[in-house]
Amino acid sequence: MEEITRRTFTRNMLGSLLTFSLVRNLAKADALTPSINATVRPWVLDMEQTTKAMRAGTISQKEWQKGIEQLLARVELPDLLRAIDFDTLRKRTVFRESHESVLGIDLPKREGLKADLSFDSFFYGMKKGVSIVPHGHQNMATMHMVLAGEAQALHYDRVASEGDCLIIKPVSDTLARPGHASTVSDESTNIHWFKTVSDTVFMFNIGVFAIDSGKSFTGREYVDPLKGEKTTDGAIRARRLNQEEAYRIYGKF
Repeated sequence: MEEITRRTFTRNMLGSLLTFSLVRNLAKADALTPSINATVRPWVLDMEQTTKAMRAGTISQKEWQKGIEQLLARVELPDLLRAIDFDTLRKRTVFRESHESVLGIDLPKREGLKADLSFDSFFYGMKKGVSIVPHGHQNMATMHMVLAGEAQALHYDRVASEGDCLIIKPVSDTLARPGHASTVSDESTNIHWFKTVSDTVFMFNIGVFAIDSGKSFTGREYVDPLKGEKTTDGAIRARRLNQEEAYRIYGKF
């Protein structure tokens, strides 16, 4: 699979899911500006410090997952909704028929930061019967938090790669309600799949692209878990899909 940059992946993802004009500069910040830290929400600073530690290698990706999920569990949902301007984003959402809609969130600007953060923020919206199709990543960590509505959240571990298949193992199948946050990384629960079960669902997402600048970064890897061959240890040999196949097979249910 062709290697892509963090900037290219973000532009391609937004372009393929929802056409809109704003794609901000996604260059990684080296540090927050000390003079304005006091005005920034503490949970934003905590997310930045945790993400910078993962990028620096002082904590593992799995530790980042645990840290992000724990800190978001402590965040007051109304404060997060205000931070991202939920009402405006919800009104701007154009629902798609076979995949999620995505809007960029300029969190540094909203928090008054003079530098970008080490992660990028997005707003996802789906209507009932539409999925974020099953896929995984390489050299990337990400978090999805339900803000409104409900979604079935399925997660799998990537066990191995075999030619045109990925060997994956089911980890969890959860009804995600407002406040529920889940993460994936190369180290744990690398494959995820979200199915909208309420009339609509909206999610806050952060992505940490190209964690290791010296390794390949390829964006999404789509898979077919339902038609995969089940192995004796409970794993699934799931065929790789291209984006068109994934949207056609899994985009609507």
